[in-house]
Amino acid sequence: MAREDTGAPPTRLWVHCEGVYRDEHQRTWVAAAEEDTATLKARVRRVPVPLGDASKPRDLLTSPLPLMWQLYPEGRYMDNKSRLWQIRRHSVVRGAQELLLQLLPET
Repeated sequence: MAREDTGAPPTRLWVHCEGVYRDEHQRTWVAAAEEDTATLKARVRRVPVPLGDASKPRDLLTSPLPLMWQLYPEGRYMDNKSRLWQIRRHSVVRGAQELLLQLLPET
């Protein structure tokens, strides 16, 4: 069975509204937090979403996810709070590119 090419992960993801991010090519990604015992994870999936007006950052305070992720060396992202997120999985799920990110402990 042939594997689908995941392509490169996005270089930047900026929050547009609750749960929806845009990348550097204006593609939309839906993000959902996954909290287990002690680790915050984010499942980020490229899904076409019609965009309305962007939310203001002050309206997004309830989400544990950052306002922005920037691709960083070694398969990681740095968020707008200078926290590192490890890319745990980058795959194609049902035809959509998906990232599973895990917040790394602060050192």
